[in-house]
Amino acid sequence: MSFGAAPPGGGMDEYQRLMAERDAAAKKKRVVYGLIAILGVGGIAYFVIQNRKKSEAAQKMLDAGGRFAERDKSDMGAFWTCLFGTDTDVGMFNNVEQIQQRVESAYFTQQKTYSEHLTTECIPKLEGAKGSLSGLPTEMPDALKPPLDKYTAAIPKMVEGLESYAEKLKSRGAVKDVDQSIQEVGGAFNTDPTPESVAFEKFLVCAVPGLDKMKDVQSILEFIAKDCKKDPVPFMTRIRNDCGALVQNIDKDAKATPSKTFKANSKKFFEEDQRQLRAWSDCGRWSRKGKKVLDLEAFLLAAGDYIEARSEVVKTAREEAARITGQPLPAEKKKPGEPGADEAPAPAKPAKK
Repeated sequence: MSFGAAPPGGGMDEYQRLMAERDAAAKKKRVVYGLIAILGVGGIAYFVIQNRKKSEAAQKMLDAGGRFAERDKSDMGAFWTCLFGTDTDVGMFNNVEQIQQRVESAYFTQQKTYSEHLTTECIPKLEGAKGSLSGLPTEMPDALKPPLDKYTAAIPKMVEGLESYAEKLKSRGAVKDVDQSIQEVGGAFNTDPTPESVAFEKFLVCAVPGLDKMKDVQSILEFIAKDCKKDPVPFMTRIRNDCGALVQNIDKDAKATPSKTFKANSKKFFEEDQRQLRAWSDCGRWSRKGKKVLDLEAFLLAAGDYIEARSEVVKTAREEAARITGQPLPAEKKKPGEPGADEAPAPAKPAKK
């Protein structure tokens, strides 16, 4: 037997078969790895495309919030400037009481003309904004529709409230005139039947129910304290409307005709300390202050809805953008006066050694 002969049983054929199987396995692995690589690249591409779509959708939402803020500033800004007399960002207000304070301050700078100013200049600006902003809900993404509906619904109510306020301002001077007359005529009240004394006694009979059963000034003071402090606005409104004319336009040179009750009432209710006049003065002041709030109440309620909705639109846009991308919502900036708004950041902790 020769040492160089092939092994029995077809050893070369087996060798070739094994080599072929190894080549086939290697080829199969290359195909599998190729498929994995293709799928990996495809997955990355899909992920990138999806992220890009999310980023684009989030940016569109933020852009919508930005467009709204610009529209609000351009359309409503002129109205607020007209109302307050200064360029003011109402977005910095924390409550409607701040709006009331600004309106009253503007009124005191032009008491005689402010009502006309509102009617001829400010309300037309608000009407214009109402018309131009009414279509916003249909122009913006659906996610912003609820707060935008609230926003656009508040503006017509603001128009109605401001029209009512402008009309009520016209009678404010008359109210103050009556209160002043009570003080002037009451200040001259005494037991002599002068025109002022006769007029004030008639005023007391009209203003104080059951006056004939009262014994002295203290009884009148208790009556004023009880009914006025309960609700000064309706209390003084009744007195001004029903009894105010009795102390106005008094002819001090005319001969006075005292009533049948004048002698008894002047004796019981005249006092040099004039505590009664201070009580009427306080009640009148409380009433006028309360009436200012009531006169502006309808506008303030609508303005509160406007400011709340205005903030909700921008907040919703930011929240939706964060939801789309899956990113945390950035912290909102604090308004001046809010807790933490002016606080300095906490100092950094020293690194551990």
